Amino acid sequence: MNVKSLLTLLAFSGLAASCSNSELGEPGDRPTDGRAEIQIAFSGTGESQEYTRAIASESENKIDQLHIYLFAAAAQTGPFYYLETWTEGADYNPTTPTATNFKIQDAGTSKKGILYPNELKGLPWIKLLCVANNGTTPKFYDETGAEVLNPLTKVVTDAAGTVTTPGTTETDFKAAFAENNAGGTLIETPLLMTGEGITKISGVSKVDINLKRVVSRFDIVNDKAKTNLTIQDIYMVQGRQSAPLWGATVTKVEKANLATDADYLTRYATVNFKAIPGANTGETASAFYVYPNLDTDESYLVIKGTYKSPATGKQEPVEYHVDIARTPDGATKAEFIKLLANNRYKLRISDVTSSNIMGTFEVVDWVSGGGITIKPSNDAPVFVAADAFTGANAPTELTALNTEASPYNYEVTGAAGTGSFTIEIGATGKVRAEKDAVQPLTRAEGDGGEVITPQSWLVISEPTCTERDGVWYTKFDISYSDAVGVSPVAVHFINDAASYDPALWTTVNFYGQKSVPTFAAAAAGTGSTGNTTNVTDPKAPTAEIYTLLNGHVLFDVTCVEGITVGTTATGYKAEEIAMNGFVHTYKVSVSDGNSAAGGTIVFQNAGDAAKTTTLTLTAADPKMTFEKSTDDKNAATWEEGSKTLKIDLGALADGTCDFKINAPAGVTIASLACPWLKITETKAWNNTDKSATYTISKASSVTGTGDVTLNFVNGLTQADKNIAAPGLAVILHKEAGRPGLSAGTTVASWSTFNKGLDNDFSNSAASAITMYKVDNSQITVNMTCAEAAEFETVSGLTIEKIGSTDEYTVKVSAAASLAAGATTVVTAKNSAATDRTATLTITWKSPAITVELTDDASGAVTKSTDGESIVYTVDTDAITTTPFTFTVTAPGGAGADFTTAIANQFLAPDDSNAGSDAIAAGTPSAYTLKLSDAGKTDDITLVFANTVTGGGDKTVILRSSKKVVP
Repeated sequence: MNVKSLLTLLAFSGLAASCSNSELGEPGDRPTDGRAEIQIAFSGTGESQEYTRAIASESENKIDQLHIYLFAAAAQTGPFYYLETWTEGADYNPTTPTATNFKIQDAGTSKKGILYPNELKGLPWIKLLCVANNGTTPKFYDETGAEVLNPLTKVVTDAAGTVTTPGTTETDFKAAFAENNAGGTLIETPLLMTGEGITKISGVSKVDINLKRVVSRFDIVNDKAKTNLTIQDIYMVQGRQSAPLWGATVTKVEKANLATDADYLTRYATVNFKAIPGANTGETASAFYVYPNLDTDESYLVIKGTYKSPATGKQEPVEYHVDIARTPDGATKAEFIKLLANNRYKLRISDVTSSNIMGTFEVVDWVSGGGITIKPSNDAPVFVAADAFTGANAPTELTALNTEASPYNYEVTGAAGTGSFTIEIGATGKVRAEKDAVQPLTRAEGDGGEVITPQSWLVISEPTCTERDGVWYTKFDISYSDAVGVSPVAVHFINDAASYDPALWTTVNFYGQKSVPTFAAAAAGTGSTGNTTNVTDPKAPTAEIYTLLNGHVLFDVTCVEGITVGTTATGYKAEEIAMNGFVHTYKVSVSDGNSAAGGTIVFQNAGDAAKTTTLTLTAADPKMTFEKSTDDKNAATWEEGSKTLKIDLGALADGTCDFKINAPAGVTIASLACPWLKITETKAWNNTDKSATYTISKASSVTGTGDVTLNFVNGLTQADKNIAAPGLAVILHKEAGRPGLSAGTTVASWSTFNKGLDNDFSNSAASAITMYKVDNSQITVNMTCAEAAEFETVSGLTIEKIGSTDEYTVKVSAAASLAAGATTVVTAKNSAATDRTATLTITWKSPAITVELTDDASGAVTKSTDGESIVYTVDTDAITTTPFTFTVTAPGGAGADFTTAIANQFLAPDDSNAGSDAIAAGTPSAYTLKLSDAGKTDDITLVFANTVTGGGDKTVILRSSKKVVP
């Protein structure tokens, strides 16, 4: 059903306001032990005119079964610890000081009582926490109904006044709730009340205590003669089962659990409304009471009765559900309201049909029997703007913005936002000052609901008061500092002798000096996916926005005077989308994705265009990119222009290949299916490297080889925000087979001297091997390919297939015909797709034997040649004591009849000679010789026979210098 409910916020808290301590008369019977006395006044209401509509009933004002819990502390600020409990009943008897009883006495519209606390040394401050109408043996509970604070533990101090046992603390005590009303029974009078006061023990102390009810009251206004509705029953649904005695925070019930949460919410018992005297004839006061709730409880009333149909004149049974809600000014949707303790809510039913009920909710005053005191209008403090800042204390650093009526507005103008001034206020009584926010609370001041400390840049001193000619003049010294760009402060000057009525306050609003707009991260979020903001310096903000239409970021920009947008970068726009107090939420977005390339946007103070803050924008590319990663078999090739990954399935074989999809804000894909590949996501996208990794391998069963397109979706795509980020379509194309090379296995077909030389077939498409460059030097190599393949012809080489196998011999048929150079490349190619090749790089090794003179310390040996032979002529006179050494290196090994050839000659092996008849392949062999018989002059001929066929032998002739050569 459609119900429009309006809440008028005119709440007046408390049974009555207390402005000053009352004279309670002479003390009662004082104890003989010198203990201090505390006189307590439980205030009634004022002495003047009354709002008769707001009078509470006698039972609602009844104070019964009063218990006062005393908590003691060393300082006024606490912490406070439980001391003792005083109970209403008989008069205090000094002869039995442990019996902490007192008696309440009527004192006009108030009540009074006297306590004599059992003071502890070191704890002179006493806080009195009063609970009325809580039974003769009060009990306290937690929110779920479990009993707590039983028993209360008293504080213990030592002889020096130091607390040794804290006992029950004030914090623990104030966390208590009323008894759990799990059954939703009717709450009846007398009503549970609480109140508190504080004093310091010093002889006789006087304390005013204001008791407040912990429940909310509902009045119903229905005239059946006008509405045709006769209400029979009424009850509330989703009401609270308990209430905090001292304002403790209640647990919020999640929306999904509102109808079922039995721990905190309940349906209240039905009120037999028609049984209430005067029901349905106008206003029915005190129809029922409920515990306070939260607006998120979404509490509602169920009204049952009969409706007289205008058409038939018959009474029809009806039932209405009325949300306890309001519709704010200018809004179209009702909002649930929060019921507060000690407030009265009036449902005024104005129009009814058989299916709908129209009415309004009001919050109205609920005070004690005497009513609300209304002070004459001239009790408002008098502030004459033209004279307020004149004379010796007139400041030069303050500028009036208006001087006609409250609220008065002033801007501070002191150097660096620092200065001071004095205000003097006239009134019928002493005046106090209270600070408040000029505008609704900003994010800097609070998110709502909590108690907020007014801006601290404005400091108001304790006032001084003087009375002249029946008028009280109150003087305030006010100072300010760092008042640049701060939220303005409203200072309310309140006449203590007048009613606590905002209409009788005089308000002066103080504004700080104008400042540049300051940026903060938006409470509503950062904006479109992937975009980022940086407000580390609130006056030099930056943002990175992907160049997509309507891609945006959000900022909360604070500026008291308002904001205008100055120059704006091409392709971007800035627009205000919300305002909370002085905080303006701006949406900075891409208006043209083609022209947006970064730049700046200037935000100006609306009150001073010279005060600006520049937002720097960086354009981010929204595209996704492909990156080939690991490819062990060198089986894949990426072609950027066509966005094609070409894969050699034969080369891939049992191997794998990885590729990355780089995406700015996430990547998804509907399917990775391919009939000839297995594709798996092996690393999901993350915000660190902004990429996802995929691994491909050959499918276990190949069912087709056609091209497959993988459509990767960009995480920036947001259809609901008209943002279309480009995705990435990757084409998988099966390439024609590339020949694959591997080492031959037919050992018998290898040249003996080639065995054991270096080879590397780890890359089947680019293999390498070392061979001796000599005729008939031969190795074997395997070549495989999914299709027909062949080796290209190389001059000087013969490449022949061995039978029907995949093995080929590679033989040097004419070493002299090989192209010059240290290497020769042999290419194998797919016969049909000649660009699909594999190569074998042959590094040539010379088989020739080399001889070097490596040690001739005496200089006795001279080298010469005789044809292909090397001749070492030895001066036998010079090597009498010093041997010489030559070294022979045979790449494939060599043999020599050294032992026989050197026997009984003019030279002999030195004792350290390492020479022998056999030379290991590739290992230098040293021959160290010494003089044996200088009288012998025959040549010593050493022939080193190369084991590599065609590699050539090497002859070394050792000749005595005394030999006569013809």
